Amino acid sequence: MSAYFLKVVLTLLLVFGSCCVSFSQENNRETDFVVVSEFKIIGNKTTKEKIIIREIPLVIGDTILNEKLKTIAETIQSNLINTSLFNFVSVAPVYFNEQRISFYITVEERWYWWPIPIFQTEETNVNSWWEEKDFNKVSYGLFLAKENFRGRKEKFTLLLQTGYSEKIGAEYKVPFINKKKTSGLGLAINFGRNHEVFYSVTNNKRNYYRSDAGYVQKELGVVFNYELRPKIHLKHTIKMEYKSVNVTDSILSYNPNFLSENKNRMQFFTLSYKVKRDKRDNKNYPIKGSYYDFGISKSGFGILDEELHSFFATTHLKTFWKLATKIYFSGSLKLKYTFQEAPFYLLRGLGEGNDLVRGYELYAVNGEHFGLVKSQLRYGLLQNKTFNVKALKANKFNKIPLSIYLGSYFDVGYVDSKITSTVGFLENEVMLGGGISLDFVSYYDVVLRTEFSINRLKEKGLFIHFIAPI
Repeated sequence: MSAYFLKVVLTLLLVFGSCCVSFSQENNRETDFVVVSEFKIIGNKTTKEKIIIREIPLVIGDTILNEKLKTIAETIQSNLINTSLFNFVSVAPVYFNEQRISFYITVEERWYWWPIPIFQTEETNVNSWWEEKDFNKVSYGLFLAKENFRGRKEKFTLLLQTGYSEKIGAEYKVPFINKKKTSGLGLAINFGRNHEVFYSVTNNKRNYYRSDAGYVQKELGVVFNYELRPKIHLKHTIKMEYKSVNVTDSILSYNPNFLSENKNRMQFFTLSYKVKRDKRDNKNYPIKGSYYDFGISKSGFGILDEELHSFFATTHLKTFWKLATKIYFSGSLKLKYTFQEAPFYLLRGLGEGNDLVRGYELYAVNGEHFGLVKSQLRYGLLQNKTFNVKALKANKFNKIPLSIYLGSYFDVGYVDSKITSTVGFLENEVMLGGGISLDFVSYYDVVLRTEFSINRLKEKGLFIHFIAPI
């Protein structure tokens, strides 16, 4: 009797368990999971569909949670915006039935031919140029770019420039050379010459030598680079560069170490490697996500110039958080360490581009090693508002997106240097700077930052920049 009862109980448990498992699987399949059946691309008149598919972190047949659909759609949209091929991207999952979906991806392509006039100052930034408004330090010309060449994200550029820096150059980049679209190549050639050269720093201000009778510096450069992108957000870059530099003896009379060993001519190879992991929502002006890179660069291998031995490493970490509705915080840390000292021509510290403590825009702080910490709190006064300008007939320009952010920031920097410590007062000292900002962001990677800063020296100023703060 007991044996028979035990068999009945076991049979009922097995049947009930299998029914529960079957019901659970059926329930999950119908309500919790969906299968990706299709990617529907709309609006790509120039861009090849395979270039768009490359940026999607899914393949046909993938099974995903329903609750993840919104996040995945946002990721696809962010990835495509970061290609710089489109002004607008929308991603919507469309259900075929309870189990199968399609992603409808609608893109509005950018204008890909760019004859861009050049008006460029040759100071550390536009703010230091504005201090003296010296139009002798302005370069102008034409930058011709064909982006998304052949619809394959290839890029061809031609540079013709005169004024302070006379340059001619060309570059061609192919992002994908294999079927998996993980490898790319680039080649650039450029030649430049100058009547004026920045040859040293005194009291953290640049010193210039100028000769209207002739050119005081001539440069020739050839750059070849290979890119490996095994994952959407991960990229490895190997770059080989040849450079030849000639300066007049007058430059050496002011700075004998401008090039290597008191020479007026130097030619060398540079080999560099960088790995970066970029998961920002918008690389042009990010407010969410993260970024990390690490790079090393070696110049001089005893092949062309035995006296040159320059070797340094850099790393950069950026993080972006959404704290609350329309409130965002971001921070970054950048470090540089020099293993082999470089001649002045290759020596760089803080004071150029975004490598500066805000509030010190008017200074150049050269040195072998540096650390830079930036932080920013922003509030979205206006976010992703699109204005239709009927007066502009071209479809690629008449929809203008605009975002405006009000923010506050605080930066800390330090340059550790033995080479330049005798000619400046900011090296080997902590630099502090902060202030308030108003940033404008629009299409075609346009950023305008207006910042009112105060630094540790109690100097105040209104500064303008054209790239994202972090």
